[in-house]
Amino acid sequence: MSGMHEPMIVAHRGEKILAPENTVKAAHLALSQGANALEVDVRICGSGEIVVMHDALLKRHFGINRPVAATPLSELKALQFDQASYRYQDRICSLDEFLEEFGGKVMINLDAKSLLPTCRRFSRQLADVILRHGIGEKLWVSSFNPFVIRYIKSYRPEVRTGFLFQDPLHAYRFIDVFLDSDAWHPHFLNVTDWFVNEARRKNKQLFAWTVNDAGVYHRMRHFRFDGIISDVFFRKHPLHPEITG
Repeated sequence: MSGMHEPMIVAHRGEKILAPENTVKAAHLALSQGANALEVDVRICGSGEIVVMHDALLKRHFGINRPVAATPLSELKALQFDQASYRYQDRICSLDEFLEEFGGKVMINLDAKSLLPTCRRFSRQLADVILRHGIGEKLWVSSFNPFVIRYIKSYRPEVRTGFLFQDPLHAYRFIDVFLDSDAWHPHFLNVTDWFVNEARRKNKQLFAWTVNDAGVYHRMRHFRFDGIISDVFFRKHPLHPEITG
C-alpha cells in the first residue's frame, strides 16, 4: 500500500482545553479550528435520557462521588465545571440537544458507554434517538462493548457502527464476525499491514485513536485510514497559540 491520504480529523471530545470536554461549546471550538468531525461520549443518566458524558462518575469534573446513571438530567445540567480551568464555560447536555445543534451539519462519532446489564435498552434507545433526528448518513456509533454494536445492528441495521478495540487483535477479529460493524476503531499501536489488509478485505472503514503524534499521524495517512481521532490535529487554525498541539 503506497501513497499519502488525508484522513478525516475527528476532534476527540471537542476542544477540551479551552472548554469542558463533550460540551456544545467544546464542539463548536473544535470545528472553528478545523475539525472535520466530532467524537463525543454518550451514556444513560438517572432520569433515563442519554447524555453526552465520558465518565461513569461525577468525581473528576465536579468532585461528587456519584454515578451519572444515578443522577437525573436536571441535576446534571445544573452542575458547573471548574471556571478557573477553562476560557469558555458550558454545561452537560443531552444527546438530543447535541444533535439538535450539530446533527446533519458535520460527521459525528458517538462513543457509547454502557455495561452489559443495561446494554440492550441503552442500545435501542440510542438507535431511536439517531433515527429520530434523521442523520444516519452523518453519524456512526462506536463502542468497546461488542454487545452494544450487536444490539444496534440487530435492532436498526441502518445505523452505522464501529468496533473499538486494542489487544488481542485476533480475538476481536473473530468477535466482529457476529457484530456486522461498518468500521474498525483500533488503537494506533495495533495498526499493521496485516491489520489494514484484513480490514479492507472485509470492507471496513478505519478510524485510529487517539492520534496525537506527528509520526503516528503520517503513518495513518500512509495506511489510508478514513479518519483519526485526535486531541490536537484538528487545530489547523488555533484560537490560542499556546495550545497548538
